[in-house]
Amino acid sequence: MSDDARRTRSEGRLGRLTATNRVEAFSDGVMAIAITLLVLELKVPVGSAPDRLLADLAARWPSYAAYVAAFLTIGIIWLNHHTLLTSIARFDTRLHWLNLFLLFTVATLPFPTALLAAYVREGGFNASVATASYGLLATLMSLPWSFMLRHLADHPELLEPGYSTSDAQAEIRRGSLGVPIYAVATLISFLYPLVALALYVAIAVLYAITSQGLPSRQGVAPATGTETER
Repeated sequence: MSDDARRTRSEGRLGRLTATNRVEAFSDGVMAIAITLLVLELKVPVGSAPDRLLADLAARWPSYAAYVAAFLTIGIIWLNHHTLLTSIARFDTRLHWLNLFLLFTVATLPFPTALLAAYVREGGFNASVATASYGLLATLMSLPWSFMLRHLADHPELLEPGYSTSDAQAEIRRGSLGVPIYAVATLISFLYPLVALALYVAIAVLYAITSQGLPSRQGVAPATGTETER
């Protein structure tokens, strides 16, 4: 079967297929804005007494911990998103919607991060709600990856040459740990908010070390995302 015939057959089953360059540009913009908004929650102490600035800064440690967790989370998503797009030849309608859902969660992350920074130290129900809100959004953020990879496993014709269903399935198994881990941390937040915050930071660090996205293929040139090559 010729390339044109294969493409026509895929479009008939999957709808209109589009190149990945605009998806990557739009996604990069959303993630850049979200990761920039996080730093706005690092407030400067106002009216510190003499010799109290260091203590006042130290008292704001929840803001720093929440910032690190959220920054690493968005940064890892950006790295994996870039790697994933190099393995995808074209996007169909379902991939577009799943990508939009992922960006929705990323763009919303600064809000629960601000709640976490403001309330986790005070303890009680407010701290639990703030910590759980972060965990719930992080759990939702993990879902689009699984759905996107499952769709790619079911439709390997969307992948670049050199990638196959087995690659997507292996990534599903590796990435599926995120949902239960974040879900457990969310439940813990109702009893021990500070422990949940530590888990969020630890999860982000763990994924920063181990999360690599779909494996690169030797001899396969990375996708450039241009219309002429797609």
